[in-house]
This record gives sequence, structure tokens and C-alpha cells, in this order.
Amino acid sequence: MCSHLTEQELLTGKTKECIYSKELPIGIPKKLYDDAMHYGTGLMTYEGDSIISAKIPDEYIMIESRITTLPVIKKPDFKSYVNFPVNKCILTADGELLESIEPVIAEKYQLEAQVFRSEPYFLEVLPKNVDKAYCLERLLKILGIEREEMVCCGDGFNDISMIQYAGLGVAMANAQEKVKDVADYITINSNDEDGIAEVIEKFFLK
Repeated sequence: MCSHLTEQELLTGKTKECIYSKELPIGIPKKLYDDAMHYGTGLMTYEGDSIISAKIPDEYIMIESRITTLPVIKKPDFKSYVNFPVNKCILTADGELLESIEPVIAEKYQLEAQVFRSEPYFLEVLPKNVDKAYCLERLLKILGIEREEMVCCGDGFNDISMIQYAGLGVAMANAQEKVKDVADYITINSNDEDGIAEVIEKFFLK
């Protein structure tokens, strides 16, 4: 769990820790492994600067590796290895399969986690009540910045509160319609870096 920082720590830059984080209940990755085996999906989580794959990495896990530039590590026994807190697990498969199992997984974990597809091939399992707008509100208050000055970009369902909160909320081109519906601007680029460059050029380099 990330520690809550004092205002002085943030303002003086004495630490690089995050100010807010939530973690999944410790047993969820083990149960998700059983789900991945049952439904024939991939399963991954993160540890430090690595992606941990529960099975032989599928094409979708390799896409995530290329996008994030994080190496993929397959552990011989995922259920025994992941005995530490994680803040997200992702089931991976083609969109049709994930669409069919999404309601089943969401109902199964409804008391412990929230479940949504951030991409057609990603079914994310996150802690309940993860709210990025809440994080931003705390941070901006400490830094003395108004929300109208904030630009936020995202493409996942967990980005919706953040996009709505910001003065300029931006949805990436690859975001699903529910995310685009709340945005002030939608990029023509799906790649994060290109999308952010597009926003800077359009709104700040005039």
C-alpha cells in the first residue's frame, strides 16, 4: 500500500511515492488463475517494472509489453508466486470471448472488485471504488492548482471519472464509446504519446 504523504513531502519533492493507491484482496489473483484456466484466457498482473504472466503469454499480453516496454515474465506457479498485493489483474483474449464472460466475472467478484473491459481484449479486475478523480482532487488541493487547469487523457473505463473531472478531458481514439461520451476532445491517435502530442499541439501551441 502506498503511504499517504504530507503536504510538505509533496511540495519539497522529497519522495516519489504515490499519494493514493488501493490493492486487490490477496486471494483474487489465485481465483482469477482458475477462471483463466476454465475459460481459456490469458492472465497477467504487474510486479515492479515487469508483467507477470500466469500462462504462456498470448498475443494480447505481448501487445501490452510492447506498449509499456515492460518485459514479460512467466512464473512456473502463478498461484504460489503472486502472494503479494497487486492493484490490478487482467484477463486477456479476443473481444468476443471476453464479452461473453464479462458479466459472469463481474457478478462473481462484485463484492471484492470492479470488472470492466478497458480494451476489447483486456478484462481488467481492479479494487472496488477506484476513483481517479478523487486522487486528482487531493493532489491539486495540495499543489494549489485549479481543476480547470488540468488536462487528463485516458482510454479505459477507470479513466472516466478523471476525464470528467479535468478542465479538459481527453479520450484516446481507441477508447470505447462510454469513455468518448464524457470527453471534451477525442484524439485521432490511439498511441498515448502521439495522442498527448496531438493535444499539446492543438490546445497549447497556438
